[in-house]
Amino acid sequence: MSLVHFIELILALAILVAVGIPLFSKSHDKKLYVSPDAAAEEHKRLLVRKEETLLAIKELEFDFKTDKLTGEDYADLRKNLELEAVAILEKIDGLEKGRKDRKSASRQADVA
Repeated sequence: MSLVHFIELILALAILVAVGIPLFSKSHDKKLYVSPDAAAEEHKRLLVRKEETLLAIKELEFDFKTDKLTGEDYADLRKNLELEAVAILEKIDGLEKGRKDRKSASRQADVA
């Protein structure tokens, strides 16, 4: 019986150590949750919106080819979708340029 109690004691201590190490370690500087970067979230949202717009253009072309739309409606809708796509691409380019500028500035600060 004493061997069984000894094994139980060792097992209990092992569990306490396994649970206690992460709780009491010096990891106070590590964050468990990192707030999302607003620019990165906007970039992801714009990429999704770009894909949606391109798919809408493809669907519009299909609808026109299957005679679901008149030529005037097709031209108007296509023009609007193309303008929206261009605006989205310009915003994406601006965000990517800003991200590159921030990275180069942080690299220069690290070197200095």
